[in-house]
Amino acid sequence: MAQITDLYIYPVKSLKGIALTEAQTAKRGLKFDREWMVTDHKYNFISQREIELMTTIETSIDSDSLILTSTNQKVLKIPLDSSRGNKVKAMVWDDLCDAFDEGDNASQWLTDVLGEYGGGALRLIRFDHTGKRPVPKKYLDGVHAESAFSDQFPYLITSWESLSKLNNGLSENDSFEVSMNRFRPNIVVNGLPNVEMMTSSNLECEKSGYQFGLRKPCKRCKITTINQETGAIENPKEPLATLAKLKLSEEANGAFFGQNAILLCDHAVIRVGDLLEIASVK
Repeated sequence: MAQITDLYIYPVKSLKGIALTEAQTAKRGLKFDREWMVTDHKYNFISQREIELMTTIETSIDSDSLILTSTNQKVLKIPLDSSRGNKVKAMVWDDLCDAFDEGDNASQWLTDVLGEYGGGALRLIRFDHTGKRPVPKKYLDGVHAESAFSDQFPYLITSWESLSKLNNGLSENDSFEVSMNRFRPNIVVNGLPNVEMMTSSNLECEKSGYQFGLRKPCKRCKITTINQETGAIENPKEPLATLAKLKLSEEANGAFFGQNAILLCDHAVIRVGDLLEIASVK
């Protein structure tokens, strides 16, 4: 039996996340998760892989607005429900997505805080709720799932047991320990010591009637080397080198931590404290 200990959404891809005690699922993941994205002036996505300081911008959502706050307390407010007319096509990895440009004020704010990229101003876009970005069929076992601007899957689940294994390995390598926020999970659980080995398993909350399908171990990248509080890279090799040696997943060639997942029901409210059990896969 596992228990949810933490829930997070990241309204703007690669900016700071928001910790929640409960979260509503939506068609493409938790409500508001990765619904916005920073791009270059040609609408190609930008993440911390390109601009590490993206992680220093705080995000929050109130009843009316998405709110971004920089380290020097500059604030940008984006209305949640205003009409949007500037429809664009944006690239995230290999997917061309329908989106709306949030305008020149947002562009100027981001460019002032983070600087130009690729010779032009940054843009802020919002996923078009009528658009489609399906998860590749080979991971779905016959069900349907979509994502917004996440890397590929709508949910990422990690465990404290995996972080403990990693930090023990880092300590043995005379390296610094890392915190869970480097892995930018949606759901953190306690009680799943080998979650990276559980591909194709399902996790079920009997009390609340929802079920997640674990579909692909998450291969980690440069973002895990970035201090999520400061945007600094203290060691460009860690924790990736230690993760690769630990082989938490049966997948070859890479550093893996956590599981990409899909929701196997229409809608649910997920809460910190929910108990999850491994459900039989038919």
